[in-house]
Amino acid sequence: MHVGSGRTVRAAGAAALAVSAAVALGVAPASAASVTYDISTGQYGPARPRYESAVARTRPEADRRCVAEFGFRARGADPVRLFAAVADEPDETEWFVKWTCTSN
Repeated sequence: MHVGSGRTVRAAGAAALAVSAAVALGVAPASAASVTYDISTGQYGPARPRYESAVARTRPEADRRCVAEFGFRARGADPVRLFAAVADEPDETEWFVKWTCTSN
């Protein structure tokens, strides 16, 4: 009987240690913050640019802004959508990608 209870105590201690380690290492869920921003693709006009190329063109700036906002806690930037800021003249329409950056 003594051997069984000793194992139970060790198992409970190991479980408590594992939970503590998970919290210390950031494995446990935490509240994440996020920020959304628009980045110009540098393209103007009524023709809609390809989504993939617009995302590729704006990703470096999105990553820079994400790290500037959250530092080492930045989880990453994700594209949300491609949209146009419509101007009075069609040739002045500017295209943007909306990005969301989330922290750990």
